[in-house]
Amino acid sequence: MRRILKPARLTLKPTKQHSPSKLPSVALFFLAATSQLTNCHAAFSTIPGTDSNTSHSLVYRSMSSSKTEAPSKTETTKLAWADRRDDAIAKCVLPLTSTSHKGSSGRVGVLGGSARYTGAPYYAAMASLSAGADLSFVFCAEEATLPIKSYSPELMVAGVYSAKEFDQLADQDEKDAEIPIQKMVQEVTSVMDKLHCLVIGPGMGRCPIVMKATARIIREAQSRKIPLVLDADALFMLTQPDYHELLQPSSPVVLTPNKVERKRLEPTMGSLNHCVVVEKGQYDEIQYTGGTNLACGEEGGLKRSGGLGDILSGTLGTLVSWNAILTDQGDASSEDIPLACWTACCFVKRATNRSFEAHRRSMTAPDVLKQLGPAVNEMTDS
Repeated sequence: MRRILKPARLTLKPTKQHSPSKLPSVALFFLAATSQLTNCHAAFSTIPGTDSNTSHSLVYRSMSSSKTEAPSKTETTKLAWADRRDDAIAKCVLPLTSTSHKGSSGRVGVLGGSARYTGAPYYAAMASLSAGADLSFVFCAEEATLPIKSYSPELMVAGVYSAKEFDQLADQDEKDAEIPIQKMVQEVTSVMDKLHCLVIGPGMGRCPIVMKATARIIREAQSRKIPLVLDADALFMLTQPDYHELLQPSSPVVLTPNKVERKRLEPTMGSLNHCVVVEKGQYDEIQYTGGTNLACGEEGGLKRSGGLGDILSGTLGTLVSWNAILTDQGDASSEDIPLACWTACCFVKRATNRSFEAHRRSMTAPDVLKQLGPAVNEMTDS
């Protein structure tokens, strides 16, 4: 027994050294893998315009996936405002001229606002104005009109449905809701031809009757080629089985999920691969099919106050409106929408950073709104 156990103890000593030729096959595998990773890092360092400090900004992310299609990997480049400032201003920022008239710098609609949530549509609509749009319309529940109107005289606010009535109809036969749904759709679509972009979702709530009416409004907007920005509860709507195939590639669509909302949308991304996705985070990432994804390298603040996502959706509404106007003028195209979204993210991050520097822990969404206009001016003035 002693002769058998003694060699066993010797072979298990941690101080035992092995030559490479005598290493177990598993250890050799890990050595090879480490070598490959080192070579991969060296390859990234040779990409033009990158060095050891910037190669970490190149990451890979799945663009779209479905149960029947393997996800593809698309390169993402993180850029600060200075990296593409001139390009963004030329293609995405509508110039001010002496011949401008009311509405020529953008007319943005916001569909949202329920009896409970009145702040979100206000932040989105006011952000669209602060970013540079001329006019902003809010379509909301009748119960939300008075609060939103009292927040600011700048907004044109219309109550397009009764939240109390819709809540009651949610438990009744679908036929009973048809006339109120048609009324809501008519109220919004009657103004639709005035809009350059429609932002849908801030404060909308999750009433099933509101969702049915909103789905019809989306279909009508797309039939008229009106660009859309979908946020918050509109993103939740897309996760419901009845609306998986709602969005079509007939007009530009921008989705603005945070990480939780993005994960919730994942099963339906196969039908949404024509959309531009702005995934909000420390560095907002703009994902789209057919090109290199963009990540906003501007530093924001450390305080994540409620309403910041609404401010971004409204700012996106303005930049998408400018893209529509510039496209009509022959100075841009729908292919510039990802760059326009990146520009909007840079504007909001800069405003958030300035606000956080001034207010620190007490920073709230109104503080960011106050900084948005000055940030846009600072970043676009020559």
